[in-house]
Amino acid sequence: MNKSLKLKGKSSILTKIFLVILALTISTLLFILAFWGILENKPNMVYAHVHLAITLIVLVTVGFLVAHFLIRKILKPLSILNSAVEEIGKGNLDQEIAVNSNDELGLLAKTLNLMTSDIRNMIGAREQLLLDVSHELRTPITRARLALEMMTDSFEKESVSDDLKEMEKMISEILESERLKNGTRVLNLTDVKVGELLNAVLANFRLEKNRIIIFPVSENLSIRCDENMMQIVIRNIIDNSLKYSSEENKPLEISVIHHNTGITIQVEDFGEGIPADKLPFVFEPFYRVDQSRSRKTGGYGLGLHMVKQIMDLHGAGIIISNKTDNQGIIVSLHFNTVTMG
Repeated sequence: MNKSLKLKGKSSILTKIFLVILALTISTLLFILAFWGILENKPNMVYAHVHLAITLIVLVTVGFLVAHFLIRKILKPLSILNSAVEEIGKGNLDQEIAVNSNDELGLLAKTLNLMTSDIRNMIGAREQLLLDVSHELRTPITRARLALEMMTDSFEKESVSDDLKEMEKMISEILESERLKNGTRVLNLTDVKVGELLNAVLANFRLEKNRIIIFPVSENLSIRCDENMMQIVIRNIIDNSLKYSSEENKPLEISVIHHNTGITIQVEDFGEGIPADKLPFVFEPFYRVDQSRSRKTGGYGLGLHMVKQIMDLHGAGIIISNKTDNQGIIVSLHFNTVTMG
């Protein structure tokens, strides 16, 4: 969303405002002086003074309205700059402001453009580095796995194997996230039955089946989506809910809500929840609520980021919120494209 600042001239903002006020003041004084000369020749001084007062009030009111309009016009680029800053704050780094003046606001717009350009370049360099490293790591990891197969079974072998699996998962997530971001990932959209989709995902959690409750879903309810990609979304959400819930907690609950605007697949857990100040960042890449990055919770902060990308690609929505009693979270996946039958 590019916006334009049309600031004509090279004078400063303060100078422009000063000139408007000066013009208003001089005009008012000239009017008073002119009428004062007229009053001296008027026999009915009372009537003349009243007439002068009314005329002066009208003139000053009109003058201030004109001054207000001119000052608002001079300061209008501030609202444009404010909108641009808000967009940048939301992560829209493609924001750029066209500058046509050299006053303070023009210089501010140029500085803002330079800042966003530098941030884009820094992020681009970081992402490219991650991609390059990810590609390069695949070869030594493959060699390490081959060498590991030659070792006799032991605790050390199992530990190293687990570490290699984590690295492979991280690399896959980085590369998949980049494909989603660049739009090179083409969706294979079909009508997928919601019940079958959930059952296919739950097949990956056989060992945790006692910790998951799924409420009945209509057999005729379908959504239009890429089935493989949507399985990734739901699997990530269930995996996160299980990681941040203990076995002593109530089982997480999966339900499907059919309403006028579509359907919502809702995953509700009874774990520790997410601190309110961290909720806005859960979809950011490499952001983790558990900063300790313990083996228990695992991951590298890419799962939810990829989930958000996939949902955006489908034109669907995702909301993560704490429960009112702070005993767990609710993840809601909303789909507009729903079919029956």
